[in-house]
Amino acid sequence: MLSRRRFIQRSSLAGMAIGMGKFPGFSILGENMFTFESAYIKFKLLKDKPQFALFSTDSLGGHQFSTDPLLAPKADSGVNYDGRIEKEGISYFLKDHPLHPVWEIKAHEKLITFDTLWEQGQEETPFVMTFSQKANHCTVLGAMSGDKKMKFPCLLHFPGMGTFRLYCSDPGISLFYDADRNLKVPFVKITLPSASKDHPDISYRFESVAVYPAVNTIENDTRFDGLRRNYLNIFQVNPRIRALANNSASDACAFTLFLYAEMARQTPELIKGLTAMDLIRNTLDRYLDGMKGYGQVGYAGWHSDFDSSDSAPSLIIAACYYMVDTKDDAWARQNYPAIKAWADKMIRTDRNGDGLIEYGYSGNAGSWDGKNRPANWWDTIGFGHDDAYSNALAYRACRLLAGVAKTLDKADDSHYFDSFARKLKSSYSAAFYNPETGVLAGWRSADGKLHDYYFTFVNSVAISYGLLEKDRSKEIMQALLHKMKEVGYSNFQLGLPGNLVPIADEDYTARDPRWGYGKFQVYENGGATGCYAYYTLHALFSLGMYKEAEAIFLPMLESYKQGGFQGNCQGSGMTKDWKTWEGACWGYEGFLVDNYLTLLAIGDYHKHRT
Repeated sequence: MLSRRRFIQRSSLAGMAIGMGKFPGFSILGENMFTFESAYIKFKLLKDKPQFALFSTDSLGGHQFSTDPLLAPKADSGVNYDGRIEKEGISYFLKDHPLHPVWEIKAHEKLITFDTLWEQGQEETPFVMTFSQKANHCTVLGAMSGDKKMKFPCLLHFPGMGTFRLYCSDPGISLFYDADRNLKVPFVKITLPSASKDHPDISYRFESVAVYPAVNTIENDTRFDGLRRNYLNIFQVNPRIRALANNSASDACAFTLFLYAEMARQTPELIKGLTAMDLIRNTLDRYLDGMKGYGQVGYAGWHSDFDSSDSAPSLIIAACYYMVDTKDDAWARQNYPAIKAWADKMIRTDRNGDGLIEYGYSGNAGSWDGKNRPANWWDTIGFGHDDAYSNALAYRACRLLAGVAKTLDKADDSHYFDSFARKLKSSYSAAFYNPETGVLAGWRSADGKLHDYYFTFVNSVAISYGLLEKDRSKEIMQALLHKMKEVGYSNFQLGLPGNLVPIADEDYTARDPRWGYGKFQVYENGGATGCYAYYTLHALFSLGMYKEAEAIFLPMLESYKQGGFQGNCQGSGMTKDWKTWEGACWGYEGFLVDNYLTLLAIGDYHKHRT
C-alpha cells in the first residue's frame, strides 16, 4: 500500500512534470536498454541492472550531448533484476521480490527522480554513477558531512555541459562522493544509498540548472553560452580532503583560495541554503583546523623551507571576503585571532623594515638548484626576496583586514594593518617599476636586481588592487599591449601568456624543458593560459580601455564555449590548461580551476555595456 508521504511525493512530482512542459517518455533500445532524451538530459539505463549506460546533459536545453562522461558499467555483480517500463518511468525489481521495486526512475524535461523502497529480506542496492575524469572533470559542490560524504542538498556540476541540483527526502542520508586521479582511469564517483531497514523510503531528485549571474546585456546572446555552462567551473571540491582544490582529485593550494573567493562574491545562490561563500568558509575551516595546502611548509609536494609569499595573503583575503559579505559575526569573532596570526606572520617577513614582505630565498639569478620552490603561484619561475605579485596581495589583505578589525571593535589592530598597507604602497612603485620597460618587474632579488619579463599578471593584479595611480596604470597597460603586439601574440582564444619575453635559464627553477626550462611558450615560461587573464581584463575595463578589453575577452569566451581550457589534446599526453602560442598543449592537470576566474569579467563587461 502506498504511504501518505509516498503519495504526496509522487503527486508533487507529477505537478512538477506538468509545469515543465511535455513529458518526452522512455523507450526501449534493443533487448537490454531503456533510453530517455529531452532538450536538457539524455541517458540510457540497463534493463537488467539499475545503472546508467550513458549519461549526458546540456543545462541550456540545446541538445548538446556529444560528451558522455560515464565510465562503462562493470561486469554484472550476479544480482538479478528485472527492469520494466511502468506508467511514467522505469521500475527495477529483484527477481526474488517481483512485487516491490527496489528503484523507480522517472524523468521529465529538466528532472530525474530516483525512488527507492525497502522490503524485509531485500538486499540493499545502491545506485552508482562513475565518471571518467578525462572525459569530464565533474565535481560535487556542497558541505561534506564526513569522509567522502556530501550533505544534501548539493550540486553535481559537469564543466562545459551543465549542472544538477541534488535533493534527498531523508535528512539522515548523505551522498557518497569520491575522486581519484592516481589511476590508469581517473574517476569521479557518486553513490545514491538505497533504501534500508533504517531508511526504508528515500526519494532523490536531480534538477537541471544553469547557475550564472543574471546579466541582461547578454540575454539571448549565444556568444556567452560558454560562460553560462562554465561559470561554476572554478569551484571543485576534493572529497578526500573536503576542500576546494585545483580539481576534484587534485591539490588544494593555499595561494589560490582568494581567487575562488573573488568569484564566490559574484556567484548567485547555488541552491537554497548553500552559497559559493559557504564553500569558501568550509575550506577556510579546513586550513584553520591545521590542514596544509600546496604553498605551505608541511605539504608533501611543497619543497621549500618557507611558506610561499602569496599563501598567507590569499587565505586572509578569502577570510575577509567571507566575513564582509556574509556578516557572519560569530564565525568572524571565533576565527579572527587565527586570521590575525596569519597576518602577523606575513608582516614579520618584512625583515628589513622597508614595508615589503619578503621570501626566504634570495631570488638572485643563478641561485636556484632545481629543487626548491620560488615565492608564488608561478612556481617554475625564480620569484624571490621582494616579490611584486605577493606584495600586491599582501596590500589587499592588510587593507581588508584593517576594515574587518574595525568592524570587530579592534581599533589598534585596524590601525596596525592599515599602517602596514600604507607603508607597502608607498614603497611599491619605487621597488618594482622599471623605467626601461615602462612596466613593473616581477621581483627584486636580494642583490638589488630587477627581474622583468613583461609579466602580464603582476602588473594587472597591482593595478586591480589599487597600488598604482591611474595615469601610471594606463601607461603600464599600454606598454604591455604594445609589447604583446611587438612579440606577435594575438590569438586570445588561447588566453594570455604570464610573461611576454623568455625567462632566462638562470631565473628558472624547474630544470626540465617539459616545464619550460629553455623553451619559451611552454608552460609557465610564456605559455598561454586562462589563468590570471581576469586581472588584465579587469585592469583594462577599469581604466576605460574597453576596446582592448573586449578584444581579449570575446575570443576567450569562444574558447570557453568550445571547451578550450579543459581536457587532453588529441594524440597528446598533454592537456589544454597550458598551450604554446600556436596552440600546442603543455598542461598536465587536465582541468585547472584557475583558468575560469576570467568569467568574472562579465561584471566589468556588463557595467561597460550599460
